[in-house]
Amino acid sequence: MEITFEKWEDGRWFVILPEWDGLQEDLEMVDGADTFLDFLTTDGLYVTLDVSLDELPGYSVLELVGHDALGGTYQVHNVVGFDHEVWLCNVVHFLFGEHPETIYFKVL
Repeated sequence: MEITFEKWEDGRWFVILPEWDGLQEDLEMVDGADTFLDFLTTDGLYVTLDVSLDELPGYSVLELVGHDALGGTYQVHNVVGFDHEVWLCNVVHFLFGEHPETIYFKVL
């Protein structure tokens, strides 16, 4: 599944989900996810990831290390130069039905 993120003029990152019928603020990337997108972007405006719940060769890993009522904390693995945790809100439930233990991803 391809997911694109857009950086707004005010410096905030948002996931682009046209099918989302909730509040726009629910799509904001915060608590390390924004820093991660800053790290991944090549043009400073967009990042598109191919994400999967299946292990794929050449893909990096988000490993769930904590979960509460508001979201999940993931450790990023296999990204040279970035070894931090990121927090992903419950919009992940909208995409996957849960906070998966492992999410595989590749920058497109």
